Amino acid sequence: MTTMSTIRSALGTKVDQAAKLLADGYLFQERLRASKGRKAGDGCPIDFTFMGKPATLVRGSKGVDLFYNAKRMMREEAMPLPVRGPLFGAGAIHGTDDEVHQARKDNFIKVVYDDAQVERFKPLIEDEMRKVVETWGRREGNVYDDTVVAYGRAVLKWAGVPGSDVDLDPWAKRLGQIVEGFGHMPAGHTLAWVNRARCDKWAAGLIEKQRSGQINAPEGSALCEWARYRGTDGKLLDAKLAGIELQNSIRPAIAVSRFAAFAARFLVLYPQYREDIACEVETSGTLVDNEHAIAFAQEVRRLSPFVPMLPAFAREDFEWEGHQIKEGQRVIIDILGTNTDPSEWEEPLRFKPERFLGVEDAEAIKAFIPQGGGDVATGHRCPGEKVAVTELAATVSALCQPGINIDPGDLDYDPTMMPTRPRSGGRVQKD
Repeated sequence: MTTMSTIRSALGTKVDQAAKLLADGYLFQERLRASKGRKAGDGCPIDFTFMGKPATLVRGSKGVDLFYNAKRMMREEAMPLPVRGPLFGAGAIHGTDDEVHQARKDNFIKVVYDDAQVERFKPLIEDEMRKVVETWGRREGNVYDDTVVAYGRAVLKWAGVPGSDVDLDPWAKRLGQIVEGFGHMPAGHTLAWVNRARCDKWAAGLIEKQRSGQINAPEGSALCEWARYRGTDGKLLDAKLAGIELQNSIRPAIAVSRFAAFAARFLVLYPQYREDIACEVETSGTLVDNEHAIAFAQEVRRLSPFVPMLPAFAREDFEWEGHQIKEGQRVIIDILGTNTDPSEWEEPLRFKPERFLGVEDAEAIKAFIPQGGGDVATGHRCPGEKVAVTELAATVSALCQPGINIDPGDLDYDPTMMPTRPRSGGRVQKD
């Protein structure tokens, strides 16, 4: 019996579509629509049963408006424990609502999203990606593996975590594996839990050392601010929870390595974009802030399967788009379906980076939600989006440098595996 068959058997029939989600992965939403007699481009809500309870799948601008309406939706325990446990950590902001959520979000805005923080990050990612390009001249590299380390070094230094590259690299890899393995049953998932425990202990220790003066992280850094952060009760967060939120300020930046592997794939499929990006780098003298590289990165984020959907619970009974939503019912936003919704995007399945040229604020595009939707400051949208785009665009700029050769072999991906990425990770070498 296959692993997936074993999972389905163990789950049984009571969970209904939960077993199908495990089996279908990123194909689940469209297969669900087909099973309900809906066309692929039909954005109508879909009612189904998930984990034995009613649920409604929504997408598009209207779906975003509903899902990110904090007056109607709440997040506490909406994400199943096997996902939220290893990925986010116990008590993390992702499962909070109302006053507690807003207070913590304000701190995330301060340490991750603020423009000054992003500017402080840019030279760090520039330096790390330059070092990666140098190594590609000496040996065959791997875009996924190498960016896990490069992104990890950059974001850990940015967060105020002390240590040499040798000290930081293992933690970057462990944080990367948590993302890699949370959905991979059973071995990868088990290791993700193990690394969650390791990282929680490590991060709590950093918080305690910062509080005791053994570490003196820079003012405004994530380590400094989470160590001093006080909850709505006026008390310091316990060290473990503060460490979890420190990780949640770091880990999403490392997770972008999955997008980096997809960027390598798209550069092989669409090499015509390389010249413009290479010319920009030559003119600017930097890997960051290049318009064509940023546009390419945004299109990679739009089309690449990463987070397939996100859940919330309805706070009350209400009617929406002809559907009765009951209090406590799961409402699930279709991330990939929204990013490729025919009613929202011209030629939605075509890779077309130029659609983002001249767009100053991609976050303002309501149906563009690779890292969540709504308002960053007041809602559940990921505050690490600016950092993500910065490091991905820097990677695209690096991959377009003269002499960089991306191996076209084995760049397909398994759409039934969550999370997924190109199988090879993107083999690369510099002449």
